Amino acid sequence: LMKGSLHTDELMGAVVASQGGLRTKRRISHCYLMQTPAYPRPFIITDAAVNIAPTLDDKADIVRNAIDLAHAIGVAQPRVAILAAVETVNPHMPATLDAAALCKMADRGQITG
Repeated sequence: LMKGSLHTDELMGAVVASQGGLRTKRRISHCYLMQTPAYPRPFIITDAAVNIAPTLDDKADIVRNAIDLAHAIGVAQPRVAILAAVETVNPHMPATLDAAALCKMADRGQITG
């Protein structure tokens, strides 16, 4: 789905409509697909525009959405990086706890692809 020159509220109103919209059971998320000559395959940045303060469950859906998009564009084995301000788990930084939980969910087969 491409936005073009529409205002975001117009586009999202149609997307999230309960009848005739594009909703699934998963959390809606934004993906930015980027290709650069310096990297051999496309990469996806998500979610920079839709989810302001996602829960762990929301983040799992965001990852699943990105994996599905990667498969749709022909990336058979997408690699996922969960980013936070620091690389180590810090109990005072919820984003690092969620990142660790998402990695463990992938290890246990709760997030696949």
